[in-house]
Amino acid sequence: MISFEKIGEILDEIRRLMDFVIIGDTVVDLTLNRKVTESDVDIFPINFSVLIEGDLLKSFAEERNWEVGSTPIDTPRLIVPVDDEQLQLDFYENIQDFFVPPVVVESAEEMKVGGKTFKVIKIEDYILLKANAFREEDETEIKKIIQLIGEKKIKIDLKILSEHAKDFEENAQSIRERLASIGLKLS
Repeated sequence: MISFEKIGEILDEIRRLMDFVIIGDTVVDLTLNRKVTESDVDIFPINFSVLIEGDLLKSFAEERNWEVGSTPIDTPRLIVPVDDEQLQLDFYENIQDFFVPPVVVESAEEMKVGGKTFKVIKIEDYILLKANAFREEDETEIKKIIQLIGEKKIKIDLKILSEHAKDFEENAQSIRERLASIGLKLS
């Protein structure tokens, strides 16, 4: 497990190269005020294309002795040594079937990651991204969140969920159906 204190320091370093929004499982950890994570950190650059400017990202990583790899959709992954562990930072942008609507990025909120502040997507938008991908692990993750909502450990705004679902364009209806099938019905 890696502390958010260390993750904040690493993300602050990355912020020297690009502006970004945190979009992955880290959103749940931060929402639950956890101090550590077992997950990777998924990053969605705002003013930087990891595909077009990949060489710049690679040089940036090499200067810091960080390893460079690839995500399952062939976008860059940085592997950063942290004490006896490795933090995996996966960079995504809108390519292939991976789609983050502008409203998700625009409505991201400032959250503390360790001692630093970063833009993080809303938990509602995280649910929508998971429902859009809807692999087996995504369905499992949404079910865990629904359980946390039932336990009152996480609060969501169904209005935001419903409004932002529309911005997933041709996938909007299937997202609604997927969420309804696992107990999260949108109006």
